[in-house]
Amino acid sequence: MAEIARVDASCSTFMMVHTCLAMLTIAMCGNKNQKERYLPSLASLDRVSCWALTEPDYGSDASSLSTIATKVSGGWILNGQKRWIGNSTFADVCVVFARNTQTNEINGFLVKKGSPGYSAKKIENKIGLRIVQNGDIILQNVFVPDEDRLSGINSFKDTAKVLAVSRIVVAWQPIGISMGVYDMCHRYLQERKQFGVPLASFQLCQEKLVRMLGNIQAMALMGWRLCKLYEAGKMTPGQASLAKAWNTLRARETVALGRELLGGNGIVADFLVAKAFCDLEPIYTYEGTYEVNSLVTGREVTGLASFKAPKRRSAL
Repeated sequence: MAEIARVDASCSTFMMVHTCLAMLTIAMCGNKNQKERYLPSLASLDRVSCWALTEPDYGSDASSLSTIATKVSGGWILNGQKRWIGNSTFADVCVVFARNTQTNEINGFLVKKGSPGYSAKKIENKIGLRIVQNGDIILQNVFVPDEDRLSGINSFKDTAKVLAVSRIVVAWQPIGISMGVYDMCHRYLQERKQFGVPLASFQLCQEKLVRMLGNIQAMALMGWRLCKLYEAGKMTPGQASLAKAWNTLRARETVALGRELLGGNGIVADFLVAKAFCDLEPIYTYEGTYEVNSLVTGREVTGLASFKAPKRRSAL
């Protein structure tokens, strides 16, 4: 994923949503029949998927989502709205999270493109990840048969398990973006001359370039360690959140250094650094904001949860 992001962050986000959210959810939480029906065609890209958790009023507070699923004969009726759903305008199948009206718990469903009552509209005028087709989804009395209810999702805790794994991949996206900016700056400093010599010969330029390289190596080591922990079955949600939060923060600094090195050309689209600036911002926010991921890690290391609703203030 880092190598894709090194060239274009939008393409890496498309693949991340398709494979590391939607397909991963089916693989982790679907039954044998669902895996056989969906995963082969999704893996070959004969079909494309999206993953719908976020809502207009519930982003960081996703566990409070308001989309509902009502049990009926032979299946479920879904009603609600989703927002910022990547791939949604053209996806063939959508993993939708909704609140079971009987248990009040979060359940997962597979909704097919073209289902009556299901629609997706593209969100216009984004400045970052412009290729990614983020959309608003409307679910109006959408019928989902029992066979497309994900049996492994019975509460938000099951959804959180998927997010913990997907954050491994998201932690590599800022590494790739930073590598791409570093590549651009390294070439530029060799080619661009001031006072008759390449910019690469100036001490301050070398210092910024080395600082960028140090950030990239530190981010890569954190990503590598996270992968090893996951392979060993020892990764915790807090570790995944730490990597996602820290790497996106360091990437912001790295891209900013790249913009400084390019001077005025740093804001010209042809040099791609400004594009990296814009593409990094949604990655800094999605899959848990920096602040939310910090609190997930903080809860793990202190044993104290700070996810608390603020006390209601007096009307006075």
